[in-house]
Amino acid sequence: MTGTRRLATWALVVAASAALGAGATLGLQHLLGPRTTTTRLSPDETTRARLVEVPSRDPTGRNLLVRLEHLETGRTTDLTPGRDDKGRPEGTERLIWSKDGTYLLLVGRHFYVRDDLFLDNGDQAYFLHHLPTGRGWINSAEPSDLPPLRAEQVRGIEFTEPVTLQPR
Repeated sequence: MTGTRRLATWALVVAASAALGAGATLGLQHLLGPRTTTTRLSPDETTRARLVEVPSRDPTGRNLLVRLEHLETGRTTDLTPGRDDKGRPEGTERLIWSKDGTYLLLVGRHFYVRDDLFLDNGDQAYFLHHLPTGRGWINSAEPSDLPPLRAEQVRGIEFTEPVTLQPR
């Protein structure tokens, strides 16, 4: 495809999205595919965690996955915490590693959660993953195959950032 033709095609997609509103914008997201919204390197610098937004047809929810990149082997592992229970806007989520690099915690401000697991700054604990065993826990209002995340699981872990759960 020539550069002029590619530019014309892109212009047509953008114009159609603007003309059709939110529905077309969601369609454009599907064309563009998944994208990384935040990244965090493990304390020993052997594993990179990426929070990846996968296009969703639901304008009120978001599909997120956590992609673990094992830098020494080049292998990747995708973890899918929950379903469309992640609210907008993008950029309100963070990944926090445990100091020993065995746990990864996903926190944020706009998750639809089952229990109030608030941190000092107002973020809520949403998903906890234990790398050595592959086990995960989720604090989701939606049904899940994962067991529920409880305060007891988070409290015993020393993280690279302060993770102090506050009752509300």
